[in-house]
Amino acid sequence: MGPEAISSIADPEAVAWDRITRVSVVCLIEDADAPDGVVLVMHSRDGRWAVPADARRPDEDVWDDSVLRIPLETMGFRRQDTHPFALCDDGRHVAFWVFGGTYAGTRLSAVDVPWWTGSVADGASLLRPQGDEAWAALVEAADESRRTRPYERRAADMHRTLVGAYLSADTPQGGSGFGGSEAEWKEARGALVDAFDPSRTSVRFLDHACANGHLPVSMVSWAAERGVEVDPYGVDIAPELVDRARVDHPAYASHFFVGDALTWVHPEGERFDVVHVLLDVVPAARHRELIRHQLDHVVAPGGRLVLSEYGDPPSSRSTEAQVTRSGFTVGGRTRQPTRGGRERGFPSVWIEAPAGP
Repeated sequence: MGPEAISSIADPEAVAWDRITRVSVVCLIEDADAPDGVVLVMHSRDGRWAVPADARRPDEDVWDDSVLRIPLETMGFRRQDTHPFALCDDGRHVAFWVFGGTYAGTRLSAVDVPWWTGSVADGASLLRPQGDEAWAALVEAADESRRTRPYERRAADMHRTLVGAYLSADTPQGGSGFGGSEAEWKEARGALVDAFDPSRTSVRFLDHACANGHLPVSMVSWAAERGVEVDPYGVDIAPELVDRARVDHPAYASHFFVGDALTWVHPEGERFDVVHVLLDVVPAARHRELIRHQLDHVVAPGGRLVLSEYGDPPSSRSTEAQVTRSGFTVGGRTRQPTRGGRERGFPSVWIEAPAGP
């Protein structure tokens, strides 16, 4: 953050966001092959390694806009999980750490520049010989914040990160976190119908982290092309997004619920033939707990739990790798998702729920 003195942010709600004039972003990628499960990403600038930083533009919301724009324009990095962790003593310069990865879409402006990736310790060791002691200290502080952030704070950060962006999106798929056309949406997400048991002609489908409900409702028409009738349901941790789903899909308004994927159960104990969960709704350390809860309390006997990891993660974060690492057996895979005719990411996988007595 430059030479200014910094303080840790205990409560983001207490920050005077309207006073912020400059934003720094420490970029991280989750990678199970790395010693600490993450790698730091820096970009090359004037022959030196650097952390993305820029002035806040007058029309920007710091959290919704600046933290998205700066890594994209600086190094082609697309943020996801977002957390403010340090503030200069004058209250005008804030630092975030973010998880994310390479941006391969076309909706947002991004650049392609050389990256350095490695451990936080190695990154700090590169910065210090350049004379960038303050930046080295900042990436170390980001890593400490990342390692000590409680789950409740993570949930609050995810809520703050997603709600504003999703509610302001100008397309249904944008309101579900997808930055492409409706045709590209089907190309990327339509592979989920491969997880339906071909012997079933009707399916109760539940989507966790459903946002505006566009995915479960899209499954109705996509599955119909295969002769399968879908009854769509959705759960999201953000009440504002559930409200939007109910407004956007009034015929299914009673099918959308507020809840955390780690704990939610249907209020009347109902269970579902196919349940879809994004693995990044919880930290990797809690994947086993997440999967176990879904199989024990949400998926119907003989049903399928479908798990996905969107984007272009490293192979160590493929859905299959994460599910296997959590101790579960993969029962099947969808086809490779594509976008613009190009393969993207990894197939979703499913786990077969026991048929019961």
